[in-house]
Amino acid sequence: KTATKPVLLPRPPTASKTLTEAQAKTALAAYGLHVPPARHARDLSDLPRQISALNFPLVLKGQGIAHKTEAGAIALNLTNTDQVIAAAKPMPTDSFLLEEMIAGSICELLIGVVLDPAHGYVLTIGAGGTLTELLDDTASLLIPANADDIKTALQTLKTYRLIKGYRGKPAADLDAIIQAVLSIQAYVIDQHGLIDELEVNPLMCLPTGAIAADALIKTGEKDD
Repeated sequence: KTATKPVLLPRPPTASKTLTEAQAKTALAAYGLHVPPARHARDLSDLPRQISALNFPLVLKGQGIAHKTEAGAIALNLTNTDQVIAAAKPMPTDSFLLEEMIAGSICELLIGVVLDPAHGYVLTIGAGGTLTELLDDTASLLIPANADDIKTALQTLKTYRLIKGYRGKPAADLDAIIQAVLSIQAYVIDQHGLIDELEVNPLMCLPTGAIAADALIKTGEKDD
């Protein structure tokens, strides 16, 4: 019988900073988390060149803004270059993130990690997107958790009914969701002592696959 891996001891980082969304997604993608095809535009004039590398419809996000919806720094379902440029002009930012729109989502999940001073890293899984605060539908685990732990946590959620296919609708890819959580956890374990907070919200759960539409990472330096 394999011994249970020890819980990661609390090790708060110093000089914490927040990565850009693009940096956070690149870091997590290196651990196997699926993210949308994306390009970074340094300014308005750079947008047409970056658009040409992607497929419509697109999502446009203003870089360096924490609460993009409230700040008017996100535009969805843009179907041509003129729409992208028009959406970018009023955004309160100089640089932009362009992503291909994720279609066919069954449900949206939140995957979060916080550093608890007493217990180490706590992994939270719950209803995501616009329903996060409305449903308050979450389950928490200590890191490291295995695939069975994650599956059991998902089964406690009200949202699990959507994952399994609700009222004749297709089911989401449960294995891909679990793998996404394991990928996020692998990054946190590897960065033990550096991560202060991490959140993927929403994780778009598809009939085949699970894709991180947004990601936030607060990281720092090891306090040696």
